[in-house]
Amino acid sequence: MNVDSTESKSAGFITAHQSLKAHHQRWRKIKLGVDALDQLTGGGISSRGIVEIAGDPGSGKTQMCLHLALACQMQCETRKGVVYISTEHPFPSKRLVQMEQVMKRNLRITEDSMKFTDNIFVEHLNTAVALEECVNQRLPILLENNPISLLIIDSITAAYTEEQNFVDRAHSFRRVVNALHSLQDKFDFGVLCTNRVRSVVDSSTLDDERIVPAMGLAWGSLVHTRFQLSRTPGSGERRCQLLFSPMAAPGHCSFAITEAGISDFA
Repeated sequence: MNVDSTESKSAGFITAHQSLKAHHQRWRKIKLGVDALDQLTGGGISSRGIVEIAGDPGSGKTQMCLHLALACQMQCETRKGVVYISTEHPFPSKRLVQMEQVMKRNLRITEDSMKFTDNIFVEHLNTAVALEECVNQRLPILLENNPISLLIIDSITAAYTEEQNFVDRAHSFRRVVNALHSLQDKFDFGVLCTNRVRSVVDSSTLDDERIVPAMGLAWGSLVHTRFQLSRTPGSGERRCQLLFSPMAAPGHCSFAITEAGISDFA
């Protein structure tokens, strides 16, 4: 029995098994190409919902974004591009070119025409208003003409630094995320956002300091999968902790930042 006939007899409902075939693109994952991270994530980050990477400065958030901007293009049969929205600092184009050259050398890609950096669309903005305008007006036009596999916002925090009205900020979060969900369903791409962290102290004991992702529950409740990165002082080791995800169990692993980008920690 085909999906259409099943839907007509079930008032539009289909079985869980049929949904895997009818909406197979919803379950696609974007691999990082790093064994420890791909094992932690159960095969890569989800191409649906908002995936967040939080962490201290220098923990590897931007490095992981750049790595994924290149790695995801190597997984697409039809060479889909990447949108990279930078909000905190100028886009690190020199670092991206360095990573591309080393990656291509390691993978023995010699075609000069295969320039992954030419398929990354960059925008720089630093306010919530500019982010909403970009997501609701300019991004749909870009997607109509340029298929992409991943959208990166690095970082979501910086766009809301000046927003002092927390109610307005929460409404803006939801508008942005709702718009991105709608575009994901139409154009089939993943969304990755970076976030800063903050220190929280137990108010009753004034100790038990914890480092948690910034932006509070208003943002956190909209996140599909959350990672938190940290670094080990005096070592090249970085730690990636999967805090929650509907696609994989919580866990952690180690990784390193190299000339080629992200790699397993030896």
